[in-house]
Amino acid sequence: MKEIRKMGVLLFVICAVAAALLAMTNAVTAPKIAENAEKKEVEAKQMVLPAGREFQEMDEAEMRTLFEKADSENLKNVIAVNKAMADGELVGYTIKVAVAGFGGEITMLVGIDHTGKLLGYNILSHEETAGLGDKIAVDPFYGQMVGKTSATPLSVVKGEIKNDGQVQAVTGATISSKAAISAINSAFDAYNVLSDTQNSEVN
Repeated sequence: MKEIRKMGVLLFVICAVAAALLAMTNAVTAPKIAENAEKKEVEAKQMVLPAGREFQEMDEAEMRTLFEKADSENLKNVIAVNKAMADGELVGYTIKVAVAGFGGEITMLVGIDHTGKLLGYNILSHEETAGLGDKIAVDPFYGQMVGKTSATPLSVVKGEIKNDGQVQAVTGATISSKAAISAINSAFDAYNVLSDTQNSEVN
């Protein structure tokens, strides 16, 4: 009986020490993990909007209220908006959107400068077919988008491009291509609302 009690006490002490060590380790590593995660998030935003030095996330409730006033179904795809700042000046926005693709949801981070020009996008997650739908993340499809502006909604074509608003689909991946364009148009619509609001506040 005494041996069982000793084993119980020993096991309790071992568990207590292990828990204390785990708590200490977590206390030391948690801030570093959070710091690294924040750094990666900033780097991801700077990939699509290089001029940004500081990114200020818009309050979600404020964003939803603002977008609900606008007549655009695309705005329902917007997850988050960050103002990109440099030396106290607004240089653009990073806009996170999620749309339905061929294989599942596509989450994309879009960078648009203060003039409404698309600087780039980064697909954060997707379930598109390898070698087909996933080509929406690379050239030549990607390169068609860079430089497009929020003034003209984009559309997908399979054949010859006839105007600046058209983008040639990835061969064999029209649905994925249309999903990517939907994401970009959603970001453009968000930018237009944000820009109009910004201008009205200034005036």
